[in-house]
Amino acid sequence: MKMTWVHKLLGKHSKKFYGILAGILTAAVAGSGVGYHVIAASGTADQTEEDTQIDETDEDGSFSGTGTTQVKTESQLPDFSVNAVTMTVEEVYVEAGSTVAEGDALFKIDDESMADAKAYYEDAISDAKTALQSAQINFESGVLEAESELSSTKLAADTAQDTYDAAVSELSVKTSEAQEAYDEAVEEISDYQDAIDNGTYYTQVGINEKQAAVDTAQATLTEKQTQLSNAQSSSQAAKETYAADMANLKTQIEAGASYTDLAALADQLAADYTAVQEAADALSQSQTEAESANSALQLANQTFQKAVEEYNTKVTEANEKIAELTDELEKLSDACDEAERNETTAQPALLQQYEEAVLEGKYADTEYEASLETLQSAVDEAQDTLDELKEQQSALLAIEDGVVCADRDGTLASVTYEAGDTLIKNTAFASYYDLDTILISVEVSQNDIAKLAVGDTVQVQISGSRMGAIDGTVYSIASEKTSGGSMSNVTYAVIVAVDNTDGTLTTGVQATVKFETQATGATEMEETKTAGKTETIGASETEEAGGKTE
Repeated sequence: MKMTWVHKLLGKHSKKFYGILAGILTAAVAGSGVGYHVIAASGTADQTEEDTQIDETDEDGSFSGTGTTQVKTESQLPDFSVNAVTMTVEEVYVEAGSTVAEGDALFKIDDESMADAKAYYEDAISDAKTALQSAQINFESGVLEAESELSSTKLAADTAQDTYDAAVSELSVKTSEAQEAYDEAVEEISDYQDAIDNGTYYTQVGINEKQAAVDTAQATLTEKQTQLSNAQSSSQAAKETYAADMANLKTQIEAGASYTDLAALADQLAADYTAVQEAADALSQSQTEAESANSALQLANQTFQKAVEEYNTKVTEANEKIAELTDELEKLSDACDEAERNETTAQPALLQQYEEAVLEGKYADTEYEASLETLQSAVDEAQDTLDELKEQQSALLAIEDGVVCADRDGTLASVTYEAGDTLIKNTAFASYYDLDTILISVEVSQNDIAKLAVGDTVQVQISGSRMGAIDGTVYSIASEKTSGGSMSNVTYAVIVAVDNTDGTLTTGVQATVKFETQATGATEMEETKTAGKTETIGASETEEAGGKTE
């Protein structure tokens, strides 16, 4: 390999020296978050904190800080996932400080690792295709659902006024119905009580009429019983007369009375017999009539008792109904109160629903478009994932026989791996010196850090240079503090970049950076730091920075 100014600058050193230097450079990258290395002959690669001075603020708001010029490095990052499977380095062909051309071999990944990685991408791409198909299906069904939602929302908006009016009317109807039910219960209680008090049930069952019927039947029975008693007396008298005349006839026969006398007695006896028969018939009729009158009285009494029972039942039922309705009144009263409250309190909610429906209808098209955009984003994301996996697979397959090659011409600042090492996520294959850019690290106090933003122009004075102050640019701003144990001495690392395309600047030289800016609000501090974080690039750049997604 040809000698470069880097070799001349470093002098002739052993392979072991380059290994130590690579370790120091890696540590510097990990600590600062920015790729730069000390390579000046007059300095050492192991710089201390004394090389960097905390800034000093001038009265006009500008401030300055001191650091050491360093060379910028650029990283060669993998374009495929190195941790999806275990990938082992089999052999390394270069070392830190080597000059390489694009396409030169850096190191070889063993065949088993390459086979595992290829199998991983085949499976991952198959899964990504399935995910894309699923996203496309979801898109199609989601579009239909979004269209339905759009139609429903617009319909709700168009009918919002009618819906509101109907709901308000329904509340009013419920209030009226509740009041009506209460009033009906009160009226029904009054009706039952009036019926009891006014003898309505007494009249309904005909107590008086049925009592009169009993009285009439009793009078009739008494009369018939008197008639029966008279008939019994008449019948007995007739029988006694007949018996007496019969005895007299026998006596006269025995005494030898004349025919004429006996004939007269016989005629009298016949008349007596007729009288007995007539008395017997009258007695029989009186008995029949008395029995009928007695039955009529019993029937009248039964009818009367039934009426009394019916009356008592009606009164009992009325009292029970009054008690039931009285208990129900409290519930009906509560229902009235609740209906009135609902009518009062629900209207604002109904009005809000009405307004929301109108508003949703107004923005329905926007929501529809947003839904489609979300669905399309899922499809695009699935497509991007598939495309990225295919790109990563292509990058893996481009490594012939597992040999990783240099992606540019240049001098290696570091080679990350040794034989037997496992490739690590977020770690570059190698880093190259970028001789066109000089970097200077300056510590800026937390009081001044909010005044800076990535891209700001600064003035740089390099020690020993006859060019005077030259322009530099704020390259990155650390998001984490790098020193200080209290609020009074907390600092943040700020990296300044100076153009060196003409190769006139050297490294390892002290430089003073002047930041000519005015203080900004404390609120901008976090925004500035965030901006600095996204701009911080170095040898430890993540695979995402190289377009890699794990």
